[in-house]
Amino acid sequence: MTRKTLHLLAAVVVVLALLLLAIGRSEKTSGTHNTALLPEFKSTANAVDRIHVVQPGSEEAVTITRRGSDWVVVERADYRADVGKLRKVINALADARIVEEKTANPDHYAKLGVDDPAESGSGTRIDLSGPDFAYSLIIGNLAQGSYRYVRISDQARSYLIDTDPSIPASAVAWLDAELIDLAASDVRSVTITHRNGETIVIEKTEQEQTDFVVRDIPEGRELSYATVGNGIAGALQGLQLTDVRKEVAAPAEVTAEFSTWDGTHVAVDVIDNEEGTWLSFSATLSDEEASTSELFSHINERLAGWQYQVPEYKKNLLTRDWDELLKDTE
Repeated sequence: MTRKTLHLLAAVVVVLALLLLAIGRSEKTSGTHNTALLPEFKSTANAVDRIHVVQPGSEEAVTITRRGSDWVVVERADYRADVGKLRKVINALADARIVEEKTANPDHYAKLGVDDPAESGSGTRIDLSGPDFAYSLIIGNLAQGSYRYVRISDQARSYLIDTDPSIPASAVAWLDAELIDLAASDVRSVTITHRNGETIVIEKTEQEQTDFVVRDIPEGRELSYATVGNGIAGALQGLQLTDVRKEVAAPAEVTAEFSTWDGTHVAVDVIDNEEGTWLSFSATLSDEEASTSELFSHINERLAGWQYQVPEYKKNLLTRDWDELLKDTE
């Protein structure tokens, strides 16, 4: 065989290899690549009225459902859900497009996290339904930073999609966590009354004052630092829940009352027992004839009838006693 013939055969082999590669790419492009994961869901996503989530290893499934114009978390006595998180998940699934087909072998599901949690798998199952449709998916591992592996529950094939429907991990994580955002600059005074009668008062005489003054410091004692009252005044600023329950009648161990410059009074009752520490909120106005403040309406219309757990450091600010405010006598 001559050198020329060898070169010709080599060229033919290269051409055939390139042709096979092109055919393979063409088949992939004409298949599921870059097609919608749920082709019909985009047009009906706004009609979703129920979401059910089962996390791996979790004893508590989570159901988020529509009640009239509100979304609520069933496992938290129908408390308000975080609509932003809800929409993020729905939109991620409605917009999801297939990047690549993955395994259809159940033996390999665990590697991608798309095995059913109901069968002790590591995936997260999410069921979405509306008036005349229902979808069920297993959400798997994060990939390439912002993609996810997924599998439609009743199908064998799994996929890599180009969105990240990151599912909140618990009922609490689905809640609307915002409670109160009362800035310290809007607070005129705070009175903390303990069940044993110990009372602490911090206040300003003018709104422009920089620091709050602690009243009636015990004789012979001094504050641990001069601005110790400022933290108490800001206890309701950016306050978020960590859990919620329907109100349960119980005596308050501590009551913290915040008075604002516009005449709104916010009472925070702190219940501390073997069931944990829970807070309840109520509001009144100095002048009942005055127009109702937004804070007054927010508390009595949205927070009344519920009790909340909050971050520990916020609870501590609301329950300060003299030993925590004053320098050690030694």
